[in-house]
Amino acid sequence: MINARIGCVPYLNARPLIYGIEKQVIYGSPVDLSLMLKRGELDVALCPVGASLIEKWSFFIDGMGIVADGDVYSVILVPKKPLELIRSVTVDPESRSSVLLLRVILECFYGKKIRFVSYDEPADGFLLIGDKAINYRKSHPEHPVIDLGGAWKKLTGLPFVFALWTFGPVGKWSREEIKELLTKTKEKGLSAREKIAADSHQLHYLTHYIRYEVGEKEKMGIEEFLKNLIKIEIIDRSFPFYWV
Repeated sequence: MINARIGCVPYLNARPLIYGIEKQVIYGSPVDLSLMLKRGELDVALCPVGASLIEKWSFFIDGMGIVADGDVYSVILVPKKPLELIRSVTVDPESRSSVLLLRVILECFYGKKIRFVSYDEPADGFLLIGDKAINYRKSHPEHPVIDLGGAWKKLTGLPFVFALWTFGPVGKWSREEIKELLTKTKEKGLSAREKIAADSHQLHYLTHYIRYEVGEKEKMGIEEFLKNLIKIEIIDRSFPFYWV
């Protein structure tokens, strides 16, 4: 097996993509992985799409990622007020991509600008991602939440791609070799979701909410996200993607 430097988030939804190679993986938050890839410390990383678009990274492994075609369950806005009264949101510092998705939803589709604040400031709602969001929903089933995957689907009719295997600027191993390794790993991982899940709740999440295939509709979703990031002036221009 090639000894590529592979970066991945330590979240439940990513575990099928690294099943069997866990000891080879370098773990970090979405923000950390983006920085490590930028510094050339990783050959490939499961990076948030928002971070990849901001950095204008354009080489991705084709056919796989972390996707939701509707509710994602693990990226949520927990409002303390009705949506029309929300003026500020506490954000999870681990993910720029989910913050960007929330901005696009609110600014492009509702014409609503809000302040994003840190955890030590009062706010009208808070954004949670990953296992924190899953645990919150499990512990507080009575609390209303806005699922950002579901909101995106309703507004655009498209799936949302949360993360892709993204290549860094330099690497010891060829991109084709890395793709072959991660493709085989994904196939094993999808067959092992019952082993990966600690309980029926986790299994339902991995099989019902999270998808791992990236096809033409998913790529259209990425293009739509990029178009809206340009619209709200987060990104200055479009650029091509290259699928390995």
